[in-house]
Amino acid sequence: MPPTNTRVSRARRAALLACAAATVAAFGAVAAPAGATTGAAKKPKPIVKVSAGDLTVYKVGDNQQPLPDAVRDQVMATLTGYLNAATVKPLQTGTADPAALATALAPTVTARLTGADRGVLLDEGLPKSVSRIVLNAAPVKLTGLADGDGKIVVVTANLDATTTTKTAKGKVSIKRAGDLVLTPAADGSWKISGYTLTVDRLGKGLGAAGTPTPTAPVTPGATTAPAATPGTVAK
Repeated sequence: MPPTNTRVSRARRAALLACAAATVAAFGAVAAPAGATTGAAKKPKPIVKVSAGDLTVYKVGDNQQPLPDAVRDQVMATLTGYLNAATVKPLQTGTADPAALATALAPTVTARLTGADRGVLLDEGLPKSVSRIVLNAAPVKLTGLADGDGKIVVVTANLDATTTTKTAKGKVSIKRAGDLVLTPAADGSWKISGYTLTVDRLGKGLGAAGTPTPTAPVTPGATTAPAATPGTVAK
């Protein structure tokens, strides 16, 4: 039997080990470990909590009666859509969602977005959020006004909502409170046609005292149901 060449065998083993190591490194560069993520991390989904509270209807010539479920649901859908478009979207992108606003706001209110009331109705121009946006509202008290036939013609929603998030400069808090007046549109939906709101914005990057916003009055000509008493029509 010919003698074994120990030096040649060791060289072959070293070459095989080097080849195997290169193969493992190549596969490791292509295949990510299970559970690993690639690319930029997605921002967490916003949390928006808005629910109906006390429900009351004032009717001409009659006592209080419940607000119909269908009206309540449509009004709450409009309020939630408005808050998402006016607060959540601007904190994510810097600007409001015009399409969603058109769905939630009556034309008379949309027209006011070109004036000073834009700063009351929308949270634009703030530092963008870098964390989860949480919008919590106290149960929204809804007060409706019905005509002589019992048809609901206006609903006032008492809003008390606080939005919190974090920007690159620190925590931000936005408190919006007051009344939103909703009336039925021609297509059967309910839209915000008037408002009495105050907005306070506090946090890093907004100035030492934040940006408190003066009260915005109810749109002229809007009917406010809370001023009514049973058997009368609010004026």
